Amino acid sequence: MSLLTRDELGRLARGARQGFISVERATHLLDASPKSAAARLASLARRGWLARVRRGLYLILPLEAKPSGTAAVEDSWILAQELFAPCYIAGWSAAEHWGLTEQIFRSTFVATAAHVRRRHFGLLTAEFRVVRVKADRVKAASLVWRGRERVAVSDRERTIADALVSPDWVGGIRHLTEIFSTYRRSESWEPRRLFDALRSLDRGAAFKRLGYLLEASRQDCPELVTACLERRTEGFVKLDPSIAAKGRLNRRWGLALNALLPKPGDEA
Repeated sequence: MSLLTRDELGRLARGARQGFISVERATHLLDASPKSAAARLASLARRGWLARVRRGLYLILPLEAKPSGTAAVEDSWILAQELFAPCYIAGWSAAEHWGLTEQIFRSTFVATAAHVRRRHFGLLTAEFRVVRVKADRVKAASLVWRGRERVAVSDRERTIADALVSPDWVGGIRHLTEIFSTYRRSESWEPRRLFDALRSLDRGAAFKRLGYLLEASRQDCPELVTACLERRTEGFVKLDPSIAAKGRLNRRWGLALNALLPKPGDEA
C-alpha cells in the first residue's frame, strides 16, 4: 500500500460511520471535489480496500478481510440509516430492541420517508424490509446510540401503535398480541403514552384493533377500552389485513375477525 493510499484510508476510516463512507462524506474528508472523491473511492474498491454497497456508498474492509470474501455488515441499523434516510427502525426490529419479543427476525425492519422501489432489499450480508411513511412519522422517532452513532427507532408505544395500524410490521396480529401482553406486564407500561401514540397516527382501525385486543386477551384497562370505543370509525376492517380470510363480523369493534388470537395466558 502506498503512503498516499494509507493516508486516504486513515482519513476515511476515522470519518466513517461504523465503517460506511459515502461520496459526500469523502468529499470533506479528502478535501476533494465530489467527482474526484467518487473516483478515489472507486479506485480503492477496485484494489480491494473498500466494498461497494451501492452507488455512492462504500464499506471500509478490515485489513484481514479476504479479497474474494463477502463483506460483513457490523450493524444493519447503521447501514439502514445510510441507505434509506430519512428513516427509523420500526416493527419487529424495534420490538426486539425493546425486549418486547423473543422471536428473531432475519431482516431489519425500516420505515422511510424516502422514495423506495422495493419492499425487500439484500445488501452485503444484511436484509431489509422497507415500508414508506410520511416524514412526520420519522421525526417522531426516538434516538438511541449504536456505537458512536445515533439511530432513530420507534419507542415501545410507537412500535405497538404502528403495528396496530399495520399488524404485518411485527409479523401479524398474533405476534402483536404477544408483544402487547409483554408490554402490559412490564414496568414500562404507560397507557397514556400508548394512547397518545395512537392518536398521533389518527387511524380509527388501530383503535378498533387495540380495543378488541384488550378485551379478547382480558387485559384490565377499562379507561383505555372506553377511549378506543369513542375513537373507532364506521365500517368494518380486517383484524389482520395480511390474511385473505374474511372472518366473522364483530359489530362492537367493527372488525372482521379473520385471525385467531392466542388464548389468555398462552402468550406468557
